[in-house]
Amino acid sequence: MNTPTSDMMSAFQHKLFANSVANALEKQRPDLSEQIVQVDEPTVGVQLKLPRDRSVMIGWARHNNVAQWVIATPEPALISLKSGETVDDIATRMIEVHTAFAD
Repeated sequence: MNTPTSDMMSAFQHKLFANSVANALEKQRPDLSEQIVQVDEPTVGVQLKLPRDRSVMIGWARHNNVAQWVIATPEPALISLKSGETVDDIATRMIEVHTAFAD
């Protein structure tokens, strides 16, 4: 029997986390369910679509030389997650950012 590598286990955990964020977004704002898209490439994450081909996204990325979950916005800056934030907290932050950039 083959044992999963640490990279495989990490990718699986990232996918589970992204699924949890997507579920929390749908739970908090069912009206946005059409705008919620799970992505696998180039990174695992969740997009919350905005008008004019823009989006807010949470993804696993390198930020300040550290690999971590970040929220990306239509602006160039990335938003780092805070220690101890729950999936519901993250969904709330994504919705707040989405609202700030919605036309």
